[in-house]
Amino acid sequence: MLFLEKELKDKGFETERVLGEVLIVRNFASKDELKMMLDIIETTPNETWFKAYRESLKRFCMEKFGRDDVENLVAEGKYEITKDWDDKNLDIGHSPVSHQLQDRMHKLISINNSDLELTGFATLQRMQEGVQLKSHTDQHTDPSIRYAAILYINDDYVDGTLFFMNKENSDLRPKPGDLLIFPGNEEYEHGVRHVGAGPIRYVLVGFIKVKGFYENNKY
Repeated sequence: MLFLEKELKDKGFETERVLGEVLIVRNFASKDELKMMLDIIETTPNETWFKAYRESLKRFCMEKFGRDDVENLVAEGKYEITKDWDDKNLDIGHSPVSHQLQDRMHKLISINNSDLELTGFATLQRMQEGVQLKSHTDQHTDPSIRYAAILYINDDYVDGTLFFMNKENSDLRPKPGDLLIFPGNEEYEHGVRHVGAGPIRYVLVGFIKVKGFYENNKY
């Protein structure tokens, strides 16, 4: 069984294994939950997206390095950020729909492994025309990560498929409401191809990490 596969099946979710250890969970989010997230997207001013991303970088750097001067950490070569990503992430952790989805995931993870915890699963990510996410390994940025969790909100964008660098025929375009869970190690180095003209690509992103990792591992 893959990570969380049994727990998800026991809760009645349909799952599919692809590309080794990538788990697709069908309809993890309901239509009502998707609508709530789309309503947030439609009503959030553009300037709020810019502010949210910088705040999230500071929070992570404080956790990992014990300091939040992001620009200095980048200049020192300790931390790498994706260029032109300032308006791509929005924290919706305060919203009822985020609470619902996080609670669903927390319960599944606690049954599987009490040493792991869900972080995030409250970050809306948008990619407009011409935007890509270069191939990367999650654990290179954050070694506490064991798995990524990506919930798809729409699928009407052009191109913009998720791909895995080390897997053949790996391009994926899950349906709205589907959840992807996959390891954060080098075997699952991944990225997103350029989004074409038309609708913006939206997903909700979270990570499953080792509890208390940075309490004993400051960088």
